[in-house]
This record gives sequence, C-alpha cells and structure tokens, in this order.
Amino acid sequence: MATSTDLQSLLKRIEKATTRLEELATKRAESAPGGDSSPSGVDLATPNAGAESKVVLEYEAAVQPQIAKFVSYSDKIGGIVLEQARLVEALYQAQRSFIRIATLTKKPTMDQLPGLLGPQQSAIQQIIALRDANRPSEYFDNLSTIAEGIAAFGWVAVEPTPVPYINDMKDSAQFYANRVLKKWREKDENQVEWVKAFLSTLRELSAYVKLFHTTGLVWNPKGEDVEKAARAINGDATAAGPASEASACGAGAPPPPPPPPPPVYTGSCETGGPASAGAATRGSLFADLNKGGDVTSGLRKVDKAQMTHKNPALRANSGAVKD
Repeated sequence: MATSTDLQSLLKRIEKATTRLEELATKRAESAPGGDSSPSGVDLATPNAGAESKVVLEYEAAVQPQIAKFVSYSDKIGGIVLEQARLVEALYQAQRSFIRIATLTKKPTMDQLPGLLGPQQSAIQQIIALRDANRPSEYFDNLSTIAEGIAAFGWVAVEPTPVPYINDMKDSAQFYANRVLKKWREKDENQVEWVKAFLSTLRELSAYVKLFHTTGLVWNPKGEDVEKAARAINGDATAAGPASEASACGAGAPPPPPPPPPPVYTGSCETGGPASAGAATRGSLFADLNKGGDVTSGLRKVDKAQMTHKNPALRANSGAVKD
C-alpha cells in the first residue's frame, strides 16, 4: 500500500512533467512561422498594440539593421542619394505599421486594402519619381538601383508567391547595382558597401517573408475590424472609410481577386533604353490590384542573358558583388 510520502513524491513528479510539457508546447508555438500572428482577445486600447508580436519583432530584426546601414552609406554620398534613402526608410516604417495592423485584424476586403496600402504606395512612387527627375545626375545608376528594386516591398500585396516576387525585384536591381560597382569600385569603397547594404536589405526581406508569410501576408482570423485597428495605430486621418479610401486610390466597383505577381519589367534594364515605363509600373503595384488580369499588359520577361545570376560572362564583366 502506497504511503503518504510515496503519493507526495508521485504528485511532485507529475507536476514537474506537466510543467515541462507546457514549456515545450509554448516554445513550439513561438517557433512556428507566424505562430503568434493570430492572438485572440485583441485589445486595441493597449499602448503599442501589436508591436510586440513575433512577426513584427522579427521584421524589425531582419530589415531595420540593413536599412540603417544603407542610410548610413547613403549619408556619406549625400544629396539626392540620401534623399532617396530617407524615402526607403519611410517605406520601411510604413510597412512595419502595416504588418502590425495585420497581426491585430481580420483580412480586409479588396475595397479596404488600397487605402491601407496608401503610405507604402506613396513612398515607392516618390522613390521612383526622384530617379526619373534626376536623369542627368552622376548618381543616376544609384537612383536606378533603388527604383528598380524597391518594388520588392510590394510583397504584401502578392499571393501566393511573395518570395519569388521579391527575388525577381532584387535581380532587377542587380543590373544597375553592377553599373554602380563598375563606375565606383576603384574610386570609392563606400559605394561598394552601399550596394551591398541595399541588396542585403532585399535578401533579408526575402528570408523573413519566406519564414513568416510564405504564401502571402498573414492576417489574424480572430482579430478586430481592419479599419478600427488602423485608427488605433495610425490615427483617424489614415483610416478613412472604405469608400473614401477606394476613391483616393482610383478604385471603382469592387475589383476581382489580385493577379499573380507581375513578371520583371525590362524597360529600364536595357542599355540605353527608357526607364520611366518600368518605373511607373513598379510604382503602381498596389493600385494595380484593381486591374485584375490587365495588370500584366505591357510587361515581358527579362531575358536570361541579362540576369547576372544566370549569365557568368555578364557577372564577370560587371564586377558584381555577392550580397
């Protein structure tokens, strides 16, 4: 017959085993991709609601250090290069807020989405416009590197393959990045580091999205209404009703589901070719959610001979760096 001491010992062992199982379950949930992106009982009144979500913190850890390096190297170049870098920094902040909203809310309807994407779309358009307004500049290749690659941040509007989309945009940026290296490698080491910093930003962004948003941005099925969350985080001015949001982005009737990611645009990648057409298409990524199948009109694939990672001869001639 078991004694009181034996029973107490058994209870302690059971308690320890239970505690250990709970710890393992918690660690497994935290390590799962997007594991805490769908918390229940969202309290929008809490200061910094959503800011401590794992997907937000991991976004900061992956992208912010690269952005900081990129801005630092841009500051040494100065002028319009620094001005464009500040816009990239603003885009990062806007996307961080957007991901934060996604952790708190249900997936928005297609007529709500354009208004939420507005700050990111505006930053991308300004980045591209700055390049187009400074074609005579000696830093045109720098400006074009960013203008060609910045659409990678449009992954938030791409389903179901955002990672390949980011990588395509990175490949597009590589063309002008190689021209920067060819021009400045022997003159200014800071330019080499500048190129590495931007390409590393896109690489880390791709790795983050692959881990947490493999098939598209993860929303919270148990979350609040998206407009309420946007008001709580950004203020009433940036969370207007769906009708005003849609009209601000040129939307009419509710659009069809978003199209697949557009192919790489080569208008600005051909030597001596015009860059504005491709830039306009990249800058309109979010607004093009309303165009359905027409979004890919006028686009064509980059020839493999123009892709540094597929053409060893081009890579050798351009002096490309590994990011």
